[in-house]
Amino acid sequence: MVTTVMANSYPMSIPAYVATAMTPSFIFMVLSLPVKRRNIIQDALLAVLWFTGLAIPIYYAGQFSYLCLISTSVWAWATSMKMGVWVFSMSMEERRQRPFVFTLSDWRKRNVNAPKTLELEPCATSDYVNDIKFGSLLWALLKHEILFDMIDFTFNYADAQRPIRVFSAFMSKIYSILGQTEKAASLAPAEPLTWGCIAISVLMSMLFCVYIQTQLQVTYDIFMITYAVIYKCLPTLERWQLGKDSQKLNTKNIAKSKAILKRIRSIRAVKSYIESTFSMQVLFDSPWTARSLRDFWGRRWHTFYNDCFYRLGYKPIRAAVQLFFNCKPPRWLPALSVFVMSGIMHEYFLYAATGSSLYFGSPLPACGLQFMFFVIQVCGISIGDRFFSRGFLGQLYTVLCMAISCHLFVVPYILTGYLYMERFSFYRIAVNYMRGNPDLFVSIF
Repeated sequence: MVTTVMANSYPMSIPAYVATAMTPSFIFMVLSLPVKRRNIIQDALLAVLWFTGLAIPIYYAGQFSYLCLISTSVWAWATSMKMGVWVFSMSMEERRQRPFVFTLSDWRKRNVNAPKTLELEPCATSDYVNDIKFGSLLWALLKHEILFDMIDFTFNYADAQRPIRVFSAFMSKIYSILGQTEKAASLAPAEPLTWGCIAISVLMSMLFCVYIQTQLQVTYDIFMITYAVIYKCLPTLERWQLGKDSQKLNTKNIAKSKAILKRIRSIRAVKSYIESTFSMQVLFDSPWTARSLRDFWGRRWHTFYNDCFYRLGYKPIRAAVQLFFNCKPPRWLPALSVFVMSGIMHEYFLYAATGSSLYFGSPLPACGLQFMFFVIQVCGISIGDRFFSRGFLGQLYTVLCMAISCHLFVVPYILTGYLYMERFSFYRIAVNYMRGNPDLFVSIF
């Protein structure tokens, strides 16, 4: 288990660090206005803020708790992706359509064929949907949280370090073949590696992938419940605005009437956004039943960053290919650009959360493994598209690809202590309470 940095050794307080990490994005929101015409100085300042937003978590890598660092690095990466799109990929016409702050609420393109988060359609501007059931949203959260706890307990109880030992043994064989005997000896297993041990390790690694999926789903459920609470408050807020100043709308005070109507339009804009969010596709559309690896990543896994990756990764590469080779890019190039950026993103999160000592640790470093995992997916997609694109064979091939490569994704998380960071958990709260531990959210393993 990785020991977190003690609070008294932090370079600053956690609230101060969180504010520091979030500051570039908030300054960006202000400096990106007004949007009238392209200004080189304005764009240069925005580019500096984009770089600063990415650099702050790297500078403070490993100096705070894992939970604090991984959370702020996700914020920094997400907002910097939007800042990058705004500065490097967005035309002035697009910028004029809405301020930068509103782009932060737009992450996924609608998939009409996928199941929806809630079965409702956006209604007329002045009407509110009455069939948003808190019970179903709370039940979904409770169900996913219990599943999350069960996977966490099972993974730790079944020896969470097993995937590391199996992967270390595999790397020892590789180094031995390459003639690096000293490195091979440092990674050699203490006990013989059996096929049964390998099979259990593969199953555990795939279970960890489900663990990550469930954690993201729980976070998504919390956002949906928050949106539902806000949505339920909007009619009351709207009536309060109109009731408070209803007589002023009939007066000749045009300025006050415009102010009232502006507030009402803002309330209804929030209403429309929440309705649109509820009618979006689910976060995960049964990814483990995908009929191809392309289907797994392109439609069934979450697609929050795909548009940013497309605009910052694929579009520049496509333009370069057309400029220098005067031809259309090959079909695998969009997938490569997206997965390369996804690999960089996960490496960024790991380094920011752990710092150089763990990230480049010895004898088995965490660096580069997740990047390799995502690049390998491109090869898997290309082979699958050619030979196993549909049907049962495609589904079997998808699971096989994940089974073969999942250690590359899972081992860095285990090495850096991802399993042991503080989080809400029913069984953690119960066990820590019975043990008399005041920190109810720490891992019990």
